[in-house]
Amino acid sequence: MDTFDRAILSSLQTNSRMSTEKLGELVGLSASACQRRIKKLRADGVIEREIAVLNRDKLDGYSTVIVDVILENGGEKILDDFMEILDGEDLVQQYYYTAGEVDFVLIIVTNNMDEYDGLTRRILMSNTNVKKFHSKVAIKSNKLGLKIPL
Repeated sequence: MDTFDRAILSSLQTNSRMSTEKLGELVGLSASACQRRIKKLRADGVIEREIAVLNRDKLDGYSTVIVDVILENGGEKILDDFMEILDGEDLVQQYYYTAGEVDFVLIIVTNNMDEYDGLTRRILMSNTNVKKFHSKVAIKSNKLGLKIPL
């Protein structure tokens, strides 16, 4: 990956719908060169997917809950099994396997507290390997960053 690829990726993180003509003007390449590079970045898995980021404040009723999870036991299979459960839950928007006092930090977006309660009963309370979890409800989302600084 060279400086052109980095410039393309940086620009696409801000606006993935930008035309290749405009992108080419920004990074100093032709539109066709940008298209070839984008195609290669997709094929190589550098560009994993392109999504629409919704403004939760414009949608009624959604809450973000940050949950710290401490597991009773560790080990590769236990961690893999827990991550597989998290992968299967649409309400779990992000999760991080962490070093320190907690094993996982989950970012959950839910439409209401009943939905959150059902999720915690399904994946946390019923899991005998979850020692404890602590939830924090976000009052307001001030910044949602997905851009990787290149």
